[in-house]
Amino acid sequence: MATKAKQSTLFPNAEGGIPQLRDVAELIKDGKVKNVVVMAGAGISTAAGIPDFRSPETGLYHNLSKYNLPYPEAIFDIDYFKRKPQAFFALAKELYPGNFTPTKTHYFFKLLKDKGVLRTVFTQNIDTLERLAGLTDADVVEAHGSFASAECLRCKTTYSTTAIKPQIDRGEVVRCERPGCKGKKDALVKFRITFFGEQLPKRLFQRLPDLDKADLLIVLGTSLTAVKPKALILMEGLGEKVE
Repeated sequence: MATKAKQSTLFPNAEGGIPQLRDVAELIKDGKVKNVVVMAGAGISTAAGIPDFRSPETGLYHNLSKYNLPYPEAIFDIDYFKRKPQAFFALAKELYPGNFTPTKTHYFFKLLKDKGVLRTVFTQNIDTLERLAGLTDADVVEAHGSFASAECLRCKTTYSTTAIKPQIDRGEVVRCERPGCKGKKDALVKFRITFFGEQLPKRLFQRLPDLDKADLLIVLGTSLTAVKPKALILMEGLGEKVE
């Protein structure tokens, strides 16, 4: 026997008790939310031409055979990078900032900022398209790091993407040229992307309390499997019953 859908306390006018995008838009438009937190994944950048990682046929990991890797994930493995960095730098040339433009989704984040309701965008993406759309360091938490900057693994000197772009364009492995590093094989300049075998950025954990301050959580381009419990807790805190 069918049961009647429970009416949402946040969306009393939602058809069938199930809120749609227009209902969320009305919530924002009516000024009922002041702190929007976004969780974004690779799906928001596919429209820009950047492949996600695991989709069959089209995903990044499915199309790495030209790099002769022992396994697809090796291209983001810190130990493999230190031994054979050529594959990653070849991929970096393809994915480099400036090769792609933000999508409507990225500009939606900027619109939330302009309206004064965006608290934080947590993104799994390394492509920096949020920044290109107009968000700042204060607005974005790149959970896996990004191409926004790089550093020498030996001396920790910071390099901008502009400074090393000529070498990337030539398909070269980038190494530090500072005294004490010049000529050293281990003086690799690595983008601040979190590889397998590395710790997630400290800033991610420092900004997690932003989730507790959210009155609206928007999840885009990701299944959110790894953080689903947190999302459910937030929904319950907003007065929504979660089955």
